[in-house]
This record gives sequence, C-alpha cells and structure tokens, in this order.
Amino acid sequence: MAQQQLLTQELSVSQILNKYRSRLTQNRERHNDRPDINTLIEQQQLLTQELSVSQILRAYGKQFTQIREQYTDGINGRCAMGVIMSYYGWDGKCCTNAERRLYAALVALRRAGISKETLIELNDSGMTFEEIADYLDRNKEMINSKY
Repeated sequence: MAQQQLLTQELSVSQILNKYRSRLTQNRERHNDRPDINTLIEQQQLLTQELSVSQILRAYGKQFTQIREQYTDGINGRCAMGVIMSYYGWDGKCCTNAERRLYAALVALRRAGISKETLIELNDSGMTFEEIADYLDRNKEMINSKY
C-alpha cells in the first residue's frame, strides 16, 4: 500500500523507462561491453553496507561517467539518480528490474529528506557527484541544527 502511494506521487516509472528503452537499445548495440569482475566485487561490497545518499554518490559514483537529463546512457553513464538506482542493483541497461531499483532509490531519498526533483535539478545544473554530496551533507547539517 505504501509502495503504491509512493509510486503514484512520482511520474510513472514505466513512462520514464519507456522513454529511454529505444535509446538504450541503440547504445547497447553499438557497445558490446562486459562487466569487469573487480567492479562487480566492489558493487557487492558497497551493497552490504548501509550508506547515506551522499556516501553513495561519492563512493559509487566514481565507477560511472556523469551524464545529464537521463538516468543512464545504457553503457557506463549515469546521472545522480541513476547512480543511486545502480547502488540498489540496477545494471543501467535492463528495464525489467528498474522499477524496483527506482522504488528503493526513492525510499532512500525520502528517508534522507531529499526529493527526487532536487537531486535531478542538482545533477542537471552541472554539479558533479562530489558537489552534490557536499550540498546534501551541508543541508543535512542545517536541518539537524534546527532541532
């Protein structure tokens, strides 16, 4: 029930993912890349830890090329939201598991008091993952100092 309410507040995940499906397919066809075993090991180690959104962006974002205006380019590019989704297991290519990963990312953002829209705006404004993480940490300190 709560999952359904959360998803109805956001844009339809299916709409977002369908928008990129053909673009991702084209990118995948042009690049026949296979995952690096070291990257997979690092991802597994990160998944076993409970990281904050800013920690995810700092640590996990290093594995990706930062892009704007889309979650992924289907290769190795991610926006900030795409990095968080990837932390929760999204491979950036498969649309079938993306809805669950988007839901996990949205839950993490809500727990941290961060809106998806704010994260997207920060990413698309030109801020790096590190700068976004710093901004989130500063805002967290401001929020905590009020109470």
